[in-house]
Amino acid sequence: MNEKSWEKYKRSLNYLAGGSSTNSKKPVFEGYEPALIVKGDGCRIWDLDGNEYIDFRCGLGPVTLGYNIPEINKEIISQLKNGISFSYPHPLEGEVAEKLTEIIPCAEKVRFLKTGGEAIAACIKIARAFTGRNKIIQCGYNGWLNTLSTGEYLPSGIARSQPLRGVPFQISSLHFSFPWADIDKWKEFFAKEGSDIAAVVIASNYEKIEKGKEFLPQIRELTERYGSLMIMDEIVTGFRLAKGGAHEYFNFLPDMAVFSKGIANGMPLSAYLGKAELIELSFEIGISSTFGGETLSLASAKATIKFYKERDVISHLWEVGNMFKEGVNNLFKKYEFHAELKGFGVCPIFIFKDNALKEKFFTHCNRNGVALYNVSYVNYSHKRGDIEEALNRIEKAIKMVKDENN
Repeated sequence: MNEKSWEKYKRSLNYLAGGSSTNSKKPVFEGYEPALIVKGDGCRIWDLDGNEYIDFRCGLGPVTLGYNIPEINKEIISQLKNGISFSYPHPLEGEVAEKLTEIIPCAEKVRFLKTGGEAIAACIKIARAFTGRNKIIQCGYNGWLNTLSTGEYLPSGIARSQPLRGVPFQISSLHFSFPWADIDKWKEFFAKEGSDIAAVVIASNYEKIEKGKEFLPQIRELTERYGSLMIMDEIVTGFRLAKGGAHEYFNFLPDMAVFSKGIANGMPLSAYLGKAELIELSFEIGISSTFGGETLSLASAKATIKFYKERDVISHLWEVGNMFKEGVNNLFKKYEFHAELKGFGVCPIFIFKDNALKEKFFTHCNRNGVALYNVSYVNYSHKRGDIEEALNRIEKAIKMVKDENN
């Protein structure tokens, strides 16, 4: 079925550490999962063997419009002819920054990097420089920076009292993980340590995201009371819940926010933005990157923002996302399948009580041409017909799992 993909992937293991430079992209279901993807168009992808999949992984979230979008490709190709990286700023850098300040509520000024994790790190450094404090509270998944934290409340749900290898105690002792939507624990910690908390960094919890309506404004009030900064990780939620992410959707203003996935429809770009005096401080304290102003990603971002403005992308993501979520949950109920797709339809998460059942489900979905991830991502190219077709394929997968278990 996909022998060429797996054969070539296995060869890469001789040279490519971990099998992928992105941990979550490493294929695990040998013989069923598409080990190597070579093409995408709209909401569909093809592996090296030519197998087609309706894609709900979407590059792990960045592909919000779809693959091979003509309006985006045109701008990237046009800029490619004129150059990629220069030793002075290109006009696109300022133009895209201006456009982001127009559509993101908390953005007074903007700077660019390449990945969400490094932009979060930039905000943490700014917060420490601005407040003169050291301690950072993290909530939710902020990329590999989560490995800096010790504590009971980690995104995986696995308690860890000691930091991972490679993180000195002097660093891990300044980073803490706290739970989503449990404000009492936050208040208790602030009462003890508030005078040395530089910032909180919060990524929304997909499963219980609706609790952000009360929780996030409560954190905003708490940080203001103690003179700490609030940094919103909008890497997933930006250009998905709303253009301005969770802080626009739940109507509050953090001090800084980070956007990356979705900002340029798959091109490598991140933006850290917020209050002008904070973002300006990044220059003074030495936050800099050669590729921050790389023009192909900025051209894609400019075209992506225009696309969002000219079409009601957000409403479409909600419509097809809810259709997919409700359809999958109806299938789970119909076949008494012990699983649920929870959270908002634009980024719901699969919840399984039995990990073996989860593996079988994902395996058979791949066999039937549906590429899924723990978090389900729709893009603008998913139309109602694509969702209906995907649900039919998923129903076949569920039947295959049920037959195996009988």
